[in-house]
Amino acid sequence: MKLVGLLVFLILPLHVLQGQVSIEGRVVNTQGVALPNVNILVYPPNSRVLVAFAVSNQQGFWRTTVNLGSDSLDIEATSINHRNIRKRIANIAQTLTFEMMWEATDLEGLTVRAPSVVQRGDTISLLVSAFAQEQHRSIADVLRAMPGLEVEPSGRILYQGMPIIRFYVEGLDLMGGRYTMVSNNLPHRAVATVEILENHQPVRILEKRVPSYQAALNLRLKREVTTTGTAKLGAGHGPLLWDANITPMTFTDRFQVVNAYQANNAGRDAANQLRALTFDGLRNRQERPRDNPELLGLQSLTPPDFNTERFLDNNIHLLNSNALLRLDNELQLRANIHYISDNQRQRGLAHRTLYSPADTLHFAESLENRVNDSYLQGEITLKRNVPENFLNNILRFNRRWDSSSGMLNINNHGISQKVNNPFRNISNELRSINQVGPHLVQFNSFISIDHSPQQLVVSPGRFEQVLAGGDAIAILRQNTDLRRIFVDHSAGFTFSWRGLSIGPRLGFSFRRQNLESNLYHYNAENWFQAPRSFGNQLVGRQSRAYLDTELIHRRGNLSLTANLPLSWQQLKLEDIALQQGQSLNRLLFDPRFSADYQISGFWRVRGSVSLTTRLGDMDGIHYGYILTNHRNLQQNAAPIPETQSQNFSAFISYRNPIESFFNSLSYIFSRSTHSLLYSNLTRRDGTSIVEALEIPNTGFTHNLSGQSSKLIRPLGTTISLRISYNFIRRQSLFNEQLFETSNRFISVVPQMNTRITEWLRTEYRANLTNMQTYIAETRGSNVRMLRHFFDFHIFPLSGHYVGLTTEFYRHRNNDNFFADILYRFTIERHRLDIEARWSNIFNTDTYTTFQASAFSVLETTYFLRPSQVQVSVRFRF
Repeated sequence: MKLVGLLVFLILPLHVLQGQVSIEGRVVNTQGVALPNVNILVYPPNSRVLVAFAVSNQQGFWRTTVNLGSDSLDIEATSINHRNIRKRIANIAQTLTFEMMWEATDLEGLTVRAPSVVQRGDTISLLVSAFAQEQHRSIADVLRAMPGLEVEPSGRILYQGMPIIRFYVEGLDLMGGRYTMVSNNLPHRAVATVEILENHQPVRILEKRVPSYQAALNLRLKREVTTTGTAKLGAGHGPLLWDANITPMTFTDRFQVVNAYQANNAGRDAANQLRALTFDGLRNRQERPRDNPELLGLQSLTPPDFNTERFLDNNIHLLNSNALLRLDNELQLRANIHYISDNQRQRGLAHRTLYSPADTLHFAESLENRVNDSYLQGEITLKRNVPENFLNNILRFNRRWDSSSGMLNINNHGISQKVNNPFRNISNELRSINQVGPHLVQFNSFISIDHSPQQLVVSPGRFEQVLAGGDAIAILRQNTDLRRIFVDHSAGFTFSWRGLSIGPRLGFSFRRQNLESNLYHYNAENWFQAPRSFGNQLVGRQSRAYLDTELIHRRGNLSLTANLPLSWQQLKLEDIALQQGQSLNRLLFDPRFSADYQISGFWRVRGSVSLTTRLGDMDGIHYGYILTNHRNLQQNAAPIPETQSQNFSAFISYRNPIESFFNSLSYIFSRSTHSLLYSNLTRRDGTSIVEALEIPNTGFTHNLSGQSSKLIRPLGTTISLRISYNFIRRQSLFNEQLFETSNRFISVVPQMNTRITEWLRTEYRANLTNMQTYIAETRGSNVRMLRHFFDFHIFPLSGHYVGLTTEFYRHRNNDNFFADILYRFTIERHRLDIEARWSNIFNTDTYTTFQASAFSVLETTYFLRPSQVQVSVRFRF
């Protein structure tokens, strides 16, 4: 039955191809001169329902495809400076020429409004003033109201359900992926239009050679030289609160700068603005070591899918400086540096339920942690991006001084825990592409060095039977020291042969790392080192020689791509103290095939299939036991893990910018075979011993998701709907019982933003979630969560604004209701806002959420910030 459903999903888009007619032509004036940017609109006979469209290019040429069963069509050429032409044609493939007569239009007594959405080629322009509302302040606020775009709580921007690949201001990438700092602090009144660059290829020399299916965002400002930004200072009570934000910005065609100082203890996660949201070369990144490997950690609360300002008890200071300067020879020099000191207090309750066919275990924990994250990060980039060549060199540095401490109470047994996770890293990445005759020559280089000494202290100690023969342990101390070096160099070229673009790339990478660890326990009199099996002196080496070949064939609206990576990998691990080790030599072939077809100006389908083999990360392999947290003693002495996956994805989209109607549907299937299975032996006191066993096992994943959004202009309303379904099946080994587990996740998210009157606007969003866990075909849990968000925006008088935010949550008959109210007085001539905010009016003190994994359900209750009042002054530059 599943196979039938899959075939239907694949075949369905093919019906759209049947009866498809291609119509093309040219638009000229009466003197035969080409007319660009003329809209070509296609309708059924005697109808105004648009079925296809095109826009003439600089040479006046246009092309569109029509899928309609009628014998004839109405086609119209429209332009503001010329007389419109409408004619009826036969529904057959043909070439047309429109000769348009110039026509002056008397606009006296008329109000001319620019269209809110305009498409020219692969660029969709959205007029900011058409979507901006009086309560909006930043450009991110306006983006949330635009059809086709979505802004996640993290600040990441999605178009048609996919993350954008670049965020530009006047065509320049100042932030290098950390664009939330700009989108949250750039006043929307400084922005004229938001441009969606579809099928954006960020490397200009590859624009006509390598297809790209992701979109980028570009902000067009109102002035050539723009100095703007935000300044805010606030204070409040509940307890004593303060909030400061000074973020000035300057944008010109040769120089851009954004600086910021932000600090608060009011629950605003300022560090979220500096998280990287775009990534290049994901395939290459998979081979690199993980950033900031945390081998040791506290038992902590999992961050909820919830407004962070309600539960985050913080004290944060952020310094950030970003500058981009255009040099001679089209070079760009960019520097991005930030320092963050973030102190957080986390409090909550956790109820774990572990399921197996023979037993169910319950554990209750209360936690109070203090997390101190302090880090300095920076990038210095030299870049040249022109049609003739590409150069990009990025020097990165990262220094962290993270530490955390906490008190844990599990089943009325108190435990103190403390961890230090310092980390330092420096890396350099170079990418160069040059044209040599008709060919492209490419060179890539990446070098990274890092060091991470870590320590975990737990008191009183646990695992008494394993470590001390049953005697009490006062303190456990786990030390680890990880040093890594990684280099990756490659060179390649691209040439054409019989309609194919062929790009082989030959490279070599090498990784070496040393892991040392020791476990100590204290019995109130003396320190003792745990037996040799609880220590590691592991040396790992991994080398990889690879040949990556990319084949691309483009014909009309069809693009076919084949990636054929072939690699020879050698991996050797050796622990001298434990006299254990292993080596592995493997030849791996990971082909991937994809196809993309633009059916018409509205419809697009895309699909891919791939086979991959991944070897396990050396960071997770160690022959001696390591105390990773207070309750997990972990060993991975099994052979190097290997995962073989078969992946399939399909995507279909319909977007009509003229009608502001955007839709997409995607399906992903993955079948993975793992060489290792992790055994989890959990005792009645909640402690676990985790071991890797050489037991092959297979898992399946299905993901179906869709989204739709529509702007209804006469009503001033934007509506959207997102639906997702996930199904995961795998095998688990828990307390020496091997069984099959599966999880089902369903999410439905409708949303509406509407103008009811001139003085009242509303926003509504709901999130309906259902999570089911099955153990050996028997349902172990069924969790339903319902969330409603209703906001009212009231404008009683000019310059006055009242905002009421309400949130309702229902989880397993546990109801939570929140309400906030904001009053704002605006002095427009001074660009000044005076605000008074009352948060958590009903003083709701806890919030409960649920999360499901293979054989467990975690119920977490968070202690929230109390009701609080804050007054602030905001100035827009």
